[in-house]
Amino acid sequence: MTDSTAGTEARQTPVHRPARRRSAPPVRSLWSRITEYRAAYVFILPSIILLALFMVVPLVHSIVMSFHNWNGITAPEYIGMANYERLFSERRFGQAIQNNLIFLVLFTSCTLVLGFLSAVAISRRMRFWRFYRFAFFVPYVLVTAVIAVLWGQIYEPSHGILNTALRAVGLDSLTQLWLGNHRITMYSIVAIAIWQISGFTMLLYLAAMEGIDQEIHDAATIDGVNAWQRCIYIIAPMVKQITFVLIMLQIIASLKTFDLIWVLTKGGPFYASEVMGTYLYRAAFEQQQFGYASAVALVMTVIVMAVTIVYLALTNLPNKK
Repeated sequence: MTDSTAGTEARQTPVHRPARRRSAPPVRSLWSRITEYRAAYVFILPSIILLALFMVVPLVHSIVMSFHNWNGITAPEYIGMANYERLFSERRFGQAIQNNLIFLVLFTSCTLVLGFLSAVAISRRMRFWRFYRFAFFVPYVLVTAVIAVLWGQIYEPSHGILNTALRAVGLDSLTQLWLGNHRITMYSIVAIAIWQISGFTMLLYLAAMEGIDQEIHDAATIDGVNAWQRCIYIIAPMVKQITFVLIMLQIIASLKTFDLIWVLTKGGPFYASEVMGTYLYRAAFEQQQFGYASAVALVMTVIVMAVTIVYLALTNLPNKK
């Protein structure tokens, strides 16, 4: 082998050199990052100040006052956990939670079903669909206090529209004290809430259904799919994300409900329609027990957050598998 051939082979032989390790980027301090994006922080600073002023400060104050006995006038008196001990031993608060759960189950399920079915009918462009869409959505834009006064007149036992209509068709046995009978008062109120909010669920479902490709419906029609199968196997799975969002919104609204019940019954009769919101309002503004009301508000907040977190965790389980 000649020297030139050996040199050529040496030049062709690859030389394996150890790869250089990339140095980790330097750790930047929080102040340096704030300085870099200072213009953005300046723009959001007013919102942060307002958030702290109207949410964080009152929250901290409520936490502090929940350990005090305070009537809003005299100096607060520190009493430790007495407000919480009283709250968890109060039978009326347990009844209020039970009524909230009844409201939650009926309100959430019925508004979802009615909103979904009405959205399906309107999306298929049934006759007079524009009128039905308008009429179904109108209750949602009305003020809740106005709705409560309106339905108070409808439920009026002597001259109300509902009992009058039942008597007119010979169904006198079905007339009720709709807001005066402790056995049915809560259900009468839930019916009003369903009537008011179903238009909102209809609107969100309708927006989701309008995004479904028409070719999917055409293919289903060619395959001989009937209306029921179309709803269950095609439309419902394709709008399930909206369903998850609506369930969360309805859960939060159910646990925070107040104004409709307060205007109609103030939690009566005999606290049959008492919910956590009316219980809180009564403790604060009728009994002037602001320390105890702060404890109620914090427990109510924890319950709402706990239920919401559990629901979000359950809905994320299929994505983790």
